[in-house]
Amino acid sequence: MKPAITFLLLLFTIACFSQATDTLKKQPGDIPEVVSFVAKLDITNATKDGIYLNGYVVNISYEKARKLNGKTVRVTGKVRMVKGVQNRPNEDVQQGREGETKYIESPKIMIIRN
Repeated sequence: MKPAITFLLLLFTIACFSQATDTLKKQPGDIPEVVSFVAKLDITNATKDGIYLNGYVVNISYEKARKLNGKTVRVTGKVRMVKGVQNRPNEDVQQGREGETKYIESPKIMIIRN
C-alpha cells in the first residue's frame, strides 16, 4: 500500500511541475515561433535585409520583391527576434535599428492575387 501512495504522490508532483513550466514558456503577447499572414507587397518597404510586411522583415531578395510588387501574398515562416542597438547621442553616424526587429528567414511565399 505504501509504494502505491508514494507512486501517486510522485505522479502528482511531476504533473504539477510540468504544467507550471509550460505556462512559464509562453506568455500572452509573446511572439509566435511560426507565423502566417496575407499582405500586399510594396517594394517601397524594401531594405537590404528584405521587405517590411505586417511588422516583420521578410528575408527575400530585391529581385524577388520586385517580381512580387503590387501582388497580395501569403507569407509563412519561422520568426527570429533581433535586439536593437543603442546609439549614442553624441555620434554623427547612427547605425542599426533601435527597437527589436522580427525577422522571417527562409519564408514560404504564395501569390494570392495579382
